[in-house]
Amino acid sequence: MSGRALAPESQGVQVFFAEEFPSTIEAMDRTLDRAVRALVADGWLAQEQAGPARLCLEESLVNAVRHGNRNDPERQVRLELASSGDRCLIRVHDEGGGFHPEQVRMPDAEHMGGRGVCLMRHYMEYIKYNEACKCLEMAFRRGHCAAGG
Repeated sequence: MSGRALAPESQGVQVFFAEEFPSTIEAMDRTLDRAVRALVADGWLAQEQAGPARLCLEESLVNAVRHGNRNDPERQVRLELASSGDRCLIRVHDEGGGFHPEQVRMPDAEHMGGRGVCLMRHYMEYIKYNEACKCLEMAFRRGHCAAGG
């Protein structure tokens, strides 16, 4: 996975954070902390607004570790944060086959999992599987990582 970067269609997009880590929750937590600090440091969010962004990042990274890479520490996850005008793009790459988040429905109360994608939909402007980059992509506008992006 090393060397994978934003797709050529992403001209005008500036990556301000990129990190690759083995598929473990411990490694994910360290990357998550650094990513949230980068969002605040680059002015995308005020510290007090970071909760929803952190939740969306955590859900997407957990899905990449558990579902995409099947908890295999030999497989890598890559997180990229990039600016495109007043929009922050978040891309999560794993070594799995990909999925289409628009097909994920809210589970009923009896099921424990499956709410992460629904939470991301709630807080982000959009969430999709980017076929060109082979990654999960979501975005929010500067200062607006809240219900409806």
